[in-house]
Amino acid sequence: MKIEVEGTEKYGTDSYVDLFNGILLDVGLTRMVEAVRFVIKPSDPLFLISIRTRKAPGLVKVSDIADISATEGGTMVTIRDETYAPTLISVLWQKYGRERVDQLTRLELFCRGVPEKEILDLGLDPGEELKSKILDAIWRLLPEGFKIRHNISSERITTVAATEHEMKKEWIEMAEKIHSEMEVD
Repeated sequence: MKIEVEGTEKYGTDSYVDLFNGILLDVGLTRMVEAVRFVIKPSDPLFLISIRTRKAPGLVKVSDIADISATEGGTMVTIRDETYAPTLISVLWQKYGRERVDQLTRLELFCRGVPEKEILDLGLDPGEELKSKILDAIWRLLPEGFKIRHNISSERITTVAATEHEMKKEWIEMAEKIHSEMEVD
């Protein structure tokens, strides 16, 4: 992963890079992040981060990653490709509720009262989950009190400029410029 840092205090910028690496490890994104650019200026105060991810796979049908079979009282789902397990479990919990989706083992799920056809028709969008995890990592990293934010998002780039006071026009322009540069790199 390529990391660029622009800042006024070396100790502070190094600390943010270390913290960011720890957060990426915590949310399971270390292999998905391709490049990161920080601009950290406590005196302004400005915190800007731009992240470029690797291309996420497109829409995946549940039937491509799991065996699905109707059983008495619901549908049994046996996940064949465990890289999709967290996403599939999350989607099923959101759609049917945790009370109807039992995780029997790490890769076996039972969906009570859910017809087989409904699960066969489900699709997973790993790109959307990746964006959500990237935003989660950024929110964890932002300095306390930096509640004024300007977000820019495209297919593979997420850029956030944050401050604790008024967002200046030149910071928004800087964020847009960095976002564009990350698209080209």
